[in-house]
Amino acid sequence: MRQSIHGKIGEKMKKKSSLIKSTFIIMIVSLISRALGFIRDMLIAKNFGAGMYTDAYNIAVSVPEIIFTLVGLAISTAFLPMLSKVKARSGKKEMYSFANNLINILFIVSLLFFIVTSIFSKEIVYIFGFSEETSLIAIKLLKITLLNLLFLAVNACFTAMLQVNEDFIIPSILGLFFNLPMIIYLLLFKNYDIVGLTIANVIGNFFRVAVQVPSLITHGYRYKFLIKFKDERLKEIIILIIPVIVGAGANSLNMVVDKYIASYLEVGSVSALDYAQKLILFINTIITTSVTSVVYPLMANMRHSGDNNGFINTLKKSILYLAILLIPITVGVIIFGNDIVKVVYARGKFTEHAVYITTLALLGYGFGIFFTGIRDILNSTLFSMGKTKITTLNGIIGVIINIIFSIVLSKYIGIMGVALASVIAMVVTAILLFISIIKLEKSFIIKDIIKKIIIITMNSIIMGVVIIILVICLRTRLNSVVLLLLGTIIGSIIYFILCYLFKIEEVIEIRSLILKKIKR
Repeated sequence: MRQSIHGKIGEKMKKKSSLIKSTFIIMIVSLISRALGFIRDMLIAKNFGAGMYTDAYNIAVSVPEIIFTLVGLAISTAFLPMLSKVKARSGKKEMYSFANNLINILFIVSLLFFIVTSIFSKEIVYIFGFSEETSLIAIKLLKITLLNLLFLAVNACFTAMLQVNEDFIIPSILGLFFNLPMIIYLLLFKNYDIVGLTIANVIGNFFRVAVQVPSLITHGYRYKFLIKFKDERLKEIIILIIPVIVGAGANSLNMVVDKYIASYLEVGSVSALDYAQKLILFINTIITTSVTSVVYPLMANMRHSGDNNGFINTLKKSILYLAILLIPITVGVIIFGNDIVKVVYARGKFTEHAVYITTLALLGYGFGIFFTGIRDILNSTLFSMGKTKITTLNGIIGVIINIIFSIVLSKYIGIMGVALASVIAMVVTAILLFISIIKLEKSFIIKDIIKKIIIITMNSIIMGVVIIILVICLRTRLNSVVLLLLGTIIGSIIYFILCYLFKIEEVIEIRSLILKKIKR
């Protein structure tokens, strides 16, 4: 009996260690990958600034991503838990057979979208209300970027297959292969232009697909052309994806609303929003995406193997890891917003005014960093449970709130109002998702989670006060880079000491794992 208890405790500790280890490996790999993304963005900002060409480029790149969100993301979201179920019941061979069937159907759907959107590219661009000159450039670029539709959906399916096999490294470095063609183009070609950059973007999306193939082969995957519309599992996925498509469409509509309203503000506002979003995306990719990319397949596998306690504990730990990392980062972004924008973008054609409007957008989005993470992890949890209707309803509510607040706040505080409207929508959505999880899982007790989040927030505020005092004393003596580095180091030390003193269990677990690795 005693051995059994010790065995269960040991297994539980092993799962915790594995979750922390996998997440931090992916964070490091993602950091390298996103660093390349920042180099790409810095080169684009330096060479094109924030104006007509970047506005046209950002719209052209966004349209296929929005369409992909409606189709590819919806299918891959339902695809992963279904793959997990097939693998658990029938083995890998049957899982890959089913995967091939869905990939082929999805590619045909993407091809149809490619043809239709190519025909109506002019009408799509004119929705955004740009000047005639900007619209003509955007139409030209959109006809190139629509090729991404053929790669994005297949990429999502390949990634899902690797994650079900609990292979997390390759999916985390896809950004590296996506960014390299654009960086090489901007560094090596002297006569670069916005069209060449757009072609490099498409090549990068192709590389994201190609680089996953060797890893899939090592896991036993072989591509076969087969299409079976009568597969019962397809019907099950369709039932799941209809609400996901509506929900994904709602989230995509948020992006459209932000850019549409920004297009009626001063020139460069769309680009400023995009630059700010990329900074927030950098944080979310390194932390939130690293956590969800590990947790989502693990929770789906736990659900299908009947490990409900493991499922609940993994969810709790994931929320707390996000809180530990994202809440202090939120405080840091609010304090150092202007310095971050200057360090990353302020060179070449990126003017002082571009820095100013991008900083305003970053401050607005900054308040929602933690809530974005919570929304994503709770959405992943509900997806792994097959509860897609709940995420859809909450997504639609979020869009309505975003539209209302974007219109109102943009009139009073301009571009910052557009960003804040998205944050308000995210906060409401995260709270609604929390309520839904509590109703579905009676054993999911949040009292301890809320208590720890309050302590983490207090520690972050104390850290922020110390950093503000530091900034006031040293602002005139140090440049933005040194001030940012010094503030980050001192702030991190103060914050983690406070968390350790207040005995935040998850921080102690991370410290123990790091010390164990150092001793080895």
